[in-house]
Amino acid sequence: MRLRHIKNKSMLVNFTFKNFRSFRDEATLSLEAASIQELAGAVVKSCDEDLLPVAVMYGANSSGKSNVLKALKAMRDVLLNSVKLNPKDYLDADRFCLDLVSVEEPTSFEIQFTIGNSKYRYGFDYTPETIVAEWLYEKRVGEREFELFLRSGDEYRISKTRFAEGLGKQSVTPANRLFVSLVAQLNGTVSQLILDWFSNIEYMSGMDDKDYAGKTLKMIMYRQEGDEAVVRFFEQTNLGFHGIEVNARLDDKHSLDSKTIHNIFNEEGTVVGQRGFPTESMESEGTKKMIEIAGPIFDVIIKGKILIVDELDAKLHPFLTRKIISLFMDKNTNPKGAQLIFATHDTNLLNLQYLRRDQIWFTEKDKTEASELYSLVEFRYDSGNKVRNDRNIEKDYINGRYGAIPFMS
Repeated sequence: MRLRHIKNKSMLVNFTFKNFRSFRDEATLSLEAASIQELAGAVVKSCDEDLLPVAVMYGANSSGKSNVLKALKAMRDVLLNSVKLNPKDYLDADRFCLDLVSVEEPTSFEIQFTIGNSKYRYGFDYTPETIVAEWLYEKRVGEREFELFLRSGDEYRISKTRFAEGLGKQSVTPANRLFVSLVAQLNGTVSQLILDWFSNIEYMSGMDDKDYAGKTLKMIMYRQEGDEAVVRFFEQTNLGFHGIEVNARLDDKHSLDSKTIHNIFNEEGTVVGQRGFPTESMESEGTKKMIEIAGPIFDVIIKGKILIVDELDAKLHPFLTRKIISLFMDKNTNPKGAQLIFATHDTNLLNLQYLRRDQIWFTEKDKTEASELYSLVEFRYDSGNKVRNDRNIEKDYINGRYGAIPFMS
C-alpha cells in the first residue's frame, strides 16, 4: 500500500505544558529524533528537523498519561474556540488543584511545529478570565528564530516586517481572546496558517469509538483518492471477513449500515458463495472497533495530520495495534508525515523492533500527586547509565526498572 509522496510536511516538533490537571510542573513531549540507531528509516525530515511519526505513553492508571493527550487537545480547543467567545465568557481552564499555589496560577501551553520551510513556536498562559501572555516566533531554514509578536497582559510588541497583519489589532482584542485567533478572523495570512495547523489535530478515545464509524463507511462507500487504502487494510488484517457492504439507511439521520461479507463453504471446504452479516450485531467488539477507527486513521494519513488516541489498544489484539503503528512508521504508507500519539497498557509494543527508545514515554506521580513525564531515551539508572538498545524493554518495564507501574501493597 503506497500513497503519493508529498514534500514540505507540516509536523509537531514538541509540546510543553504546565499547571494542567495532574501536571503541576512543566513537562515536554518531544517528537524530535535522538541520535540513536534503531529504526532510523522511520525518522522524517521536516524543515531541517529530524522528527518521529509515533510517540507512545505508558504508566499506571491515574498516573497522568491521558492528561498529556488532553493537554494537547485543550490547547487546540482553547485556540479554535477563541473565536466564539464573548468578552465576558470564561476560558476552559483545568489547573492542578492539589496545592494552594497552582490553583491560582495560570496554565501554560507552548508548541513547536513545522509548516513548509518554517518552524513556529506558539504559546500562551491563561486563567479562566484572561490571557495572561501570548507569543509567536518563526524560524526559517538557515535563519535565527524571529519574534513575530509578544503579548504580556495589555502590552504588545509586534513585528512590522514579519507580522504586519497584527498591527492595529491590539486595541480590539478582548482580555479573554487569543490574539492569533482574532487576527486570523480578520484575514491575517500567518495567523490563519497557525489556526489551520491546529485544525489538523484529531483526538480520539479508544474506549468510545462509535462516533467514528461513519467516516470509515463513507470512505468505503464513496471511494475518493486514497480511500482504497482502507479496503486493502481490512484485506491485510485477516479479520475473518472478505469485504464490507455499506448501505445508506433512510431515516432522519441519513446514517449508514454495514455488513461484513463472509464465505460460504460446501462439505469439501470449497467456497460456494458469500453471505453478509450485520456488523453491529454479529461481529466481535474488536472487529467493530477496527472498522470504526480505520476511517479516521487513514484520513489522518492521507492528509498528513496528527492523531491523538487514548487507550488505542482497547479491544484490539496486539497484532492489530502493531499494524496501525506500522502504517505511520513506514514512509511508503505515510508519505506526508502524519503523526500518531497514543496511550496504552499493551507491553507487547515495548520492543525495539517496533518502536525506538525516543518514542517510548512514561508518566508517574510523585509523593505530592503531581505527574511527571519522561522518555526511555533520557531515562538513567541509579548508576547514571542510560538504557541500552539491547535491553529487553518489556521485561524491564514489567519489573519496574523504569517506574511508571502500579504499586500493589
